[in-house]
Amino acid sequence: MNQIQHKISFLLAVTGVVWLVGAATSKPTIHLIGDSTMADKPLDDNPERGWGQLLPLFFTQDIEIVNYARNGRSTKSFIDQGLWDNVQKNLKPGDYVLIQFGHNDAKISDTTRYAEAHTAYRNNLIRFVTEARAKGANPVLTTPVNRRKFSDSSKFIDQHGDYPVVVRDLATELNVPLIDLHARSLELFSKLGPEQSEALFLRADSGVYKFYPNGKSDNTHFNRVGAIQVAQLVIAELHRINSPIIQYLGKPPDLRDEACGKVIGLDYFYNHEIRKNRDGNEEQFHYIWEDRTSSGFYELGNLFENQGAFISAVMTAPIPTILKKLSIYIIVDPDTPAENPNPNYIDATAIESIASWVKRGGVLVLLGNDAGNAEFTHFNNLAEKFGLHFNEVSKNRVTGKNFEMGAIKNLTDHSIFTGVSKIYMKEIATLKLLPPAQPVLIKDADVIIAMARLGDGLVCAVGDPWLYNEYIDNRKLPDDFENFKAAENFCRWLLSQANRIR
Repeated sequence: MNQIQHKISFLLAVTGVVWLVGAATSKPTIHLIGDSTMADKPLDDNPERGWGQLLPLFFTQDIEIVNYARNGRSTKSFIDQGLWDNVQKNLKPGDYVLIQFGHNDAKISDTTRYAEAHTAYRNNLIRFVTEARAKGANPVLTTPVNRRKFSDSSKFIDQHGDYPVVVRDLATELNVPLIDLHARSLELFSKLGPEQSEALFLRADSGVYKFYPNGKSDNTHFNRVGAIQVAQLVIAELHRINSPIIQYLGKPPDLRDEACGKVIGLDYFYNHEIRKNRDGNEEQFHYIWEDRTSSGFYELGNLFENQGAFISAVMTAPIPTILKKLSIYIIVDPDTPAENPNPNYIDATAIESIASWVKRGGVLVLLGNDAGNAEFTHFNNLAEKFGLHFNEVSKNRVTGKNFEMGAIKNLTDHSIFTGVSKIYMKEIATLKLLPPAQPVLIKDADVIIAMARLGDGLVCAVGDPWLYNEYIDNRKLPDDFENFKAAENFCRWLLSQANRIR
């Protein structure tokens, strides 16, 4: 798998995309509807990604992207299961609906999904278009992305029959913008050929990934590299048709493969807060990979994955068999009883397991929080093992939107934050240090970030969970704060200290 991922530099250069940066006058939403090739996939130690899942990487915060695509859905089952009704109720004037189906509509043996191309499939697409327009939204028809299949003579074989033809004809008939993903992916896969195109698709060896313990290999679903490539094809098509959506494109992500084989584990056990989502179901949130709201670590996960690393969720106490599979282990803001009626506290057994893992080369990251918003006693029992102590204070307090009160400046020559002039960090628990700990970042004589080396490993402590979405993607901060760049630097530094596991 690592050899495949090391091809990322070549693969990302195959298709060229022109990028535009524009300022939005409002905040519309792109609603994605489709099947598994587009859908969001679980982030926990899972190599599979849908292209719609990676699309937000390329856009600014001036537009929202909501992915309603689901595994195994056809136009018929998407309607029959009420998924389209859910999209409809959330549409507002000025929104966009990107529509990609066809993979499952063709499954003639499955009566719950089959939709004949020229009749049911066509009529269902017409329904999506007309009902989206009735809500003032802008439909965009998308032909289905190709599966990977080659003949013995290495000629690409199309498996979608008339389904792309119907989409193209409808786009003309109904005057709907068309993203011809079928044609563009055929060109890409044909150009790459049988061997190089394999690097875009799901390949998981047995015993490597938690999500596929028995392994998985198919030619329909993408890995992260492939999903990014297909998302780039979509964006290239948006440029070709001169869609208004392109005004919301941002700077493309800096994609590397330097961290291939390194696994980042984020604690979901000591930090375990629950809320109800928009469907009324309970979900975990707050400083986790999947949380795309202001309080989440979705953007942080992208920063690690953009370097080629894998992200994982640590759902239980950190026992040795779990820790040995991690390069980096992040614990952030363990729960108080106010946040979780039955909090999991860090105990002596966990502390000894973590300390032994660090000595053998693990990288531990402790992200605290300020007084009144954090559990200090048990967290400090762990931190003090390495000469670190979180002070129960709240420094760098900010009033309203006076963001300058939380500014930390003069970082240009800092060993980690090279080239960063100003970051934002508010309501910080400062750090008290004993050997072997040493300061990494100080403001007004207060230690904000510190590190300690133990054996072959490293521990880094920060007095705030400052890497969450709200403050690293500038959805809230003025543009002159460089939290994103600082977070990028910080992640690269941590990865440079970490060992490859795979």
